[in-house]
Amino acid sequence: MSLRRTDGDCARRVLQAAENEAAEREGRTSVELQHMVTHDLCHSHASALIAGGASAEQVQLVLGPASAVVTLRSYAHLWPGEEDRTRSVMDAVLGGLRTGCGQVGDVTRVIAGQTA
Repeated sequence: MSLRRTDGDCARRVLQAAENEAAEREGRTSVELQHMVTHDLCHSHASALIAGGASAEQVQLVLGPASAVVTLRSYAHLWPGEEDRTRSVMDAVLGGLRTGCGQVGDVTRVIAGQTA
């Protein structure tokens, strides 16, 4: 997805119109949305993809940087680290053991994409 500089302002106008309509419908004062730039839209899109489990290659294909390396330079901090993955694996394993020891209840926890 290659966005031009004007796309951010166009998106802001559309979002502002939606906010104005919602505020009027709900009987409240509309919130003024700040100016957005292309990077804001790309970063939000990348953040959502990564939170959903997309790989660097998938994000790169959607957003269009020259390579996955460029994507990693920009967004590496958004992917879970090794500690997060290790913790979620152990939580899932221990959660499975807990189910055999006493009453667990109806609560299911989701940690870093893993259901425990």
